[in-house]
Amino acid sequence: MKKVLISGGSGTIGTELTKQLIERGIEVRWLSRSASTSYPGVKVFEWDPMRHDIDTEALKDVDTVFHLAGANVAMRWNAENKKTIVNSRVESTLTFIRAWEEGAHKPNTFISSSAVGYYPSNFTKTMHEDDQPGNGFLNDVVVQWENAVKQVEKYGIRTVRLRIGVVLSEDGGALGKMLPIYKMGLGSPLGSGKQWMPWIHLEDVARIFLHAATHDNMSGAYNTAAPNPVQNAEFSKALANALGKPHFMPAVPTFALKLAMGSMAQIALDSNRVSTNKLAQTGFEWKWNELEPALKDTL
Repeated sequence: MKKVLISGGSGTIGTELTKQLIERGIEVRWLSRSASTSYPGVKVFEWDPMRHDIDTEALKDVDTVFHLAGANVAMRWNAENKKTIVNSRVESTLTFIRAWEEGAHKPNTFISSSAVGYYPSNFTKTMHEDDQPGNGFLNDVVVQWENAVKQVEKYGIRTVRLRIGVVLSEDGGALGKMLPIYKMGLGSPLGSGKQWMPWIHLEDVARIFLHAATHDNMSGAYNTAAPNPVQNAEFSKALANALGKPHFMPAVPTFALKLAMGSMAQIALDSNRVSTNKLAQTGFEWKWNELEPALKDTL
């Protein structure tokens, strides 16, 4: 792996992945919708995935594409935003395919982010990569996303889909939104508190992308989470402890979450316990296996 291209490089995962790649002496390129986007040591190329428009020079001599682009799902799920959430993932993937059909350089490997939101919510079963998807909005987003990514395989490109869990990062995602409340000492479990949270340290997420890029035996879907998931109530207590804050507030009732968040409350209330055995069998070793040390390092 000598030259790579990242879509969504300026996001939380993309920035960490870029840092780790540069540390290994790998040339990194980004795709961005904004000409003003910059990062030290990275060459940025413009694209407009909604119009299937891409500067094909970005793909020249690239051996690996890391596809991380996609609108944040943490927005009101009205009709317009739902369309944006889906299209930002599907159309961006199809932009690569159209470029290859028009003669652009094809990489050896295409690694796409996906999400554990593929699976139906389940409080008792551990979900594996070959389990069937759920039928809610989030499930449908991931199914359409992955179906687009699967089309990449037709071009003889090794394709990996990483179903990412709850990423531990101060700068974004679920944890970033929770921190202000917990820093005030007002954190509490959500709903029943029994929903499983497949957490993972940001550093390990990027390490898994690198692992997938350098292990030719990997293809298809992989659950991307730490091997020791916890339930929401335990996560809530661990987060308060990591911040040195009290944890005495009663759980936020399910009805209150639905009232405040609408259908988007599904993100907070769904239970996803996923197996990481398939990833472990490829030889990947987690740096962060336990939640409390991972949280303390993150914060």
